[in-house]
Amino acid sequence: MKTTAITPEPGALPGHQPTPNPRTDAEKELRAAAALHKVRIQVKRMISAGTEATTILHAPIQDIERYTDTDFSAGAPVLLMIFKSSVQQAIPNGSYVVKVQHRPGATSGKALFTDTKGTVVAERNLVIRTREQAAVLFPEVYSGPDPVDIPVITSTHVWHTNHWAVDCAGWQPYRVLYY
Repeated sequence: MKTTAITPEPGALPGHQPTPNPRTDAEKELRAAAALHKVRIQVKRMISAGTEATTILHAPIQDIERYTDTDFSAGAPVLLMIFKSSVQQAIPNGSYVVKVQHRPGATSGKALFTDTKGTVVAERNLVIRTREQAAVLFPEVYSGPDPVDIPVITSTHVWHTNHWAVDCAGWQPYRVLYY
């Protein structure tokens, strides 16, 4: 006689709890924050990063690749960020549209964190590097194709010390913005 084991679907087991999907939860938070800030975001390019004490969610603002030096001089919104930390930080917990402001050809500027009313709540120094300068640190990324082939990108870095930084790269002339 042949026997077959039947394994029930996990949802059919008594006491089964669905596993939360952190990406889905982060996407919902970012979409809700985007609605409050009245911005459109590139949700498919969202990032969630963190430590036990600090969580950062962010997504680039829609159409940032179209910005020119004039936009950056005025203060261009590049990122929607949600910041949550159980330790005190220079940036209060909340959601922000991050605007970067710098003069054409500058090597520094400001990253302005604006709340839902457009009020600047916090400010960080902005460091600007050319494609050639970035190639010194990351030759495999910036030494190859024409800059037009490299998309406008954003990334977040969170260290275990709860120090964090963001970088955005792209545009013409090509630049990498660190804040």
